Amino acid sequence: MLNKCTLFLPLLLSGCGLAVVGGVGTVGMSAVEDRGITGVASDQFLRMEVDNEIADKLADSSDIDVTAYKGKVLLTGIASSQKAKAKAVQTARGVSGVKEVVDGMNVEGEDGFSEYTRDAWMTTKLKATLYTDEDVIAPNYQVTTFDKVIYIFGTAYSKEEMKRVVDYAYDITGVKKVVNKIEVVKPR
Repeated sequence: MLNKCTLFLPLLLSGCGLAVVGGVGTVGMSAVEDRGITGVASDQFLRMEVDNEIADKLADSSDIDVTAYKGKVLLTGIASSQKAKAKAVQTARGVSGVKEVVDGMNVEGEDGFSEYTRDAWMTTKLKATLYTDEDVIAPNYQVTTFDKVIYIFGTAYSKEEMKRVVDYAYDITGVKKVVNKIEVVKPR
């Protein structure tokens, strides 16, 4: 029997499907995942707040990416210096609603285009694997890869599900580390 989420895999992996998922599809996927539409909206609002605060405090923050999931904030990308990196983390911690900040940033000059391509491939590979496993509720996971480190935020309905997701990440060729920010909760 096919997992319902498997039906969305072709859309997620095709170029034109991204437009669908990016628009109306996002609302549908948000309704399916554990956070629901309100939780996804709240995380997007928090992400924008952190992004704006960092932009206000740092002269050049254009290469810093912000991800938010249930009050946990992940900073990835490139900071112009160690001082700028520390300032970005400190600024994120000061934003109301932020429960935890995960620093995944590098300092300028440490990465090139091939590294970004490799990281994107790792993220895509893990997401595709999650969507094809009928024992994993794929929409409940947010995956970001930077500098061969895979960051996984999400909600698992059992320790076994969480272990499957983390094991899939470690099985990807070239992964240096997996940062597991998955919560295990009882199904609704």
